[in-house]
Amino acid sequence: MGEGIDWRLHRAVGLSDLASLLATGFSFPDGKLAQALSNGAFLDDWRASIVDACGGESAGDVHLSSRCAAAFAETDEGLLRREYSRLFLAPGVDVPIWPYESPFLHRMVGAQGAPSLFRTRISMDVERCMAAAGVATVDLRREPVDSVFHELEFLAYLHACIGEALRVGNGDAEREWRDRLCSFANDHALKWLPAFMQKVAVFSHLEEYRAFARLGARYLGELATETGADIGIVSPASCKG
Repeated sequence: MGEGIDWRLHRAVGLSDLASLLATGFSFPDGKLAQALSNGAFLDDWRASIVDACGGESAGDVHLSSRCAAAFAETDEGLLRREYSRLFLAPGVDVPIWPYESPFLHRMVGAQGAPSLFRTRISMDVERCMAAAGVATVDLRREPVDSVFHELEFLAYLHACIGEALRVGNGDAEREWRDRLCSFANDHALKWLPAFMQKVAVFSHLEEYRAFARLGARYLGELATETGADIGIVSPASCKG
């Protein structure tokens, strides 16, 4: 395997792992997540994934990891659950931050009335993108497909498919999966997740979620670089090399 392909493979795997970790962080928390935060396993995985994706940790990455380590040191599952519910699951239209693309954008553009959660134009296009990539969607009657964690899981899948195409040396497949990644990032993820992370950083009462927001901004900066997007994010750290 050539040096260039080897680097691109490591990057694809690293980006996939970063997106997957964030999907876990922005899912409803359980004891496993709380333990991984407090014992350092989550952050160890994050740092290893940054090394894969970027070839090493920059000074900014080290500083970010240090801040997150302090935030995660005494994580309590009950506090995580209460803050997650307060931020994302409040009843009615008073939820501080919508964790779904369609209602988040509805509020962001100042649209009137209560947003729809299911079968919106945006959520149906997210479903179409996933189906075209061979991903079975969730039970759409219970959970909107355009949730923050489902979109991050899908991004992780797309990065992983790029990596697999590189591993087997299939250039056509690599180009196809990169096209899918670019389309989904530009049509969906990068239209709302940067603002979502900013709102979490501002509105969260819990340091853990502010840390997740900083990690989210870090990954989204790399996603923008990977897809050639210009989303106005100032990444808290930059890659080496």
